[in-house]
Amino acid sequence: MMRNVFGTGEQAKEPVYLKLIDKLAPLYTKVGVDYRQMRTILEMKMTVDSRKEAVIQSVGSNAKQKEEKNHFFSSLWVYAIISVFLLFLFVYDNWVFQYTTYFSYIFIMLFSTMLANFSNILLDTKDAELIGTKPVSQKTIGAAKATHIGIYLVSFTFAVGLAVMLATFYFNGILAGILIILLTFLSSLWALGLTIIMYSTVLKHFDGEKLKNIIAYSQIGVSIFMVMGYYLMGQIFEVIDPATFLVEMNLSVGHALLFPMWFVAPFGLLQEGIQTVYVVYTLFLVAGTVAIGILYNMNSDKIDSNLQKMNKAKAKPSSRSFLETGTAKLLSAGSLEKAYYHFTWQLTKNEREFKTRLYPSIASAMIFPLVLFFSSLRGDQPITSQNTLTFLYLPYFTMLAIPMIAVATQFSVNYKGSWLFELSPKHAKAPFLRAVTKVMLVKILFPMYGLISLLIVILMGFTYSVQLLNGFLLMSAILYFEMKRSSQGLPFSRKYAASEANQGCMASLIFFIPVFVVSLAMILLQSFVPYAEWGVLVALIALNAWWMNKGFNK
Repeated sequence: MMRNVFGTGEQAKEPVYLKLIDKLAPLYTKVGVDYRQMRTILEMKMTVDSRKEAVIQSVGSNAKQKEEKNHFFSSLWVYAIISVFLLFLFVYDNWVFQYTTYFSYIFIMLFSTMLANFSNILLDTKDAELIGTKPVSQKTIGAAKATHIGIYLVSFTFAVGLAVMLATFYFNGILAGILIILLTFLSSLWALGLTIIMYSTVLKHFDGEKLKNIIAYSQIGVSIFMVMGYYLMGQIFEVIDPATFLVEMNLSVGHALLFPMWFVAPFGLLQEGIQTVYVVYTLFLVAGTVAIGILYNMNSDKIDSNLQKMNKAKAKPSSRSFLETGTAKLLSAGSLEKAYYHFTWQLTKNEREFKTRLYPSIASAMIFPLVLFFSSLRGDQPITSQNTLTFLYLPYFTMLAIPMIAVATQFSVNYKGSWLFELSPKHAKAPFLRAVTKVMLVKILFPMYGLISLLIVILMGFTYSVQLLNGFLLMSAILYFEMKRSSQGLPFSRKYAASEANQGCMASLIFFIPVFVVSLAMILLQSFVPYAEWGVLVALIALNAWWMNKGFNK
């Protein structure tokens, strides 16, 4: 039990998650974890997560109570409300279709959250430095870290799937409802276990700077794999009769690699009885769970010790690329903003935590429009026969990375150095914010948008080049407004914390609808109003010229 800092007063109310974890104490002990030590470390981590940074500014009991609030748990209701949209699945009287879509969605959300938001916590080296010097085993430290992240991941999973789980009890019965709760819980453990095993394997064979790059690239690879897997899931089913919602499933041997289907197989056994394919997939699920448990037990005590390799990389002299130097001269308004531009470019280039938080989202935003485009093709239909609006809308999907960029630029592993900027004159803060926004535009968004636009130009020619340019200028303006809206302080001035790990996901969900409306309106305007694209071009050039010179001044 936690007492106050002076060790007196009433005992704090014990959180529900600690009571549940206490039930698993024999399991922890059986795998070689000192449960009492692990629980103490975990309790400390969760207490720190519930406290804000600026405790000096808070005085009095009311302020203290306001401080000790975990923002992650208090925001889960948003995901529970959004999960209501999944209830459309129950118009189909096909359990396999219902839960294939559900578990595909769950794993996409889990892996994107795990890789983008919790990797920097999983790869944190401070535990080994601070706790590893005490009589605490590496297995206990690793279990505390995994359980710490697991609490957030399981809570997030149940919030995302709440509507479907409740609807399952109503539409498909009590047995199916119990089964989906167990399998949803298991899916969150799979996401955590697979990520830890992947990192352990990489950490075992590489060290230093190469290790950091491999981890970043592996995250991108997993993100692409999950989006592609979701596309392949859609190819398994075909709607035969939309009037009666009749769905036909076309399974092949290759679909056995899509492990979300393993979670669906038990529902097929419940509704359709014993069939070979469902029995085989259920056996795969059991075997996979056992294998992940064994591999995790073999690697959990090694990941923290191998993490020290992250700090053994030789520091390379900072060098500026031609792109950095050229864009700094072209876009910076004054020497002060130019200095901030170089600072931001180098920080985002060298800081691993920034990359692990942002790169998976970038990969998903890149691959999703391509998957959407190719999935719209039918039979022998040539690519150039597609609707023009299909092409014009594809690059706009790169805007989905903007909320994650706005959130990622708030955090830094070297956040304690932000006091230098707090002491700077007021007029110096606007150039800093403009420089950060310009670097994100040039370094992150421009390559993404440019690559997809280049594909469209190759396929369709330069007919829509003005519309594509307008799309980029619109994205630049939206980036400015999102950075201004989400800025709670100076960039790179906050510590990475597990309690704030879902900020990027929430921002993306809130961001999507207004941007979708604005983008669609602009595309329709340019498509059906003569010469509208030229008027839009002039207006967007003026807007971008304004924010690049005067933005953030207030």
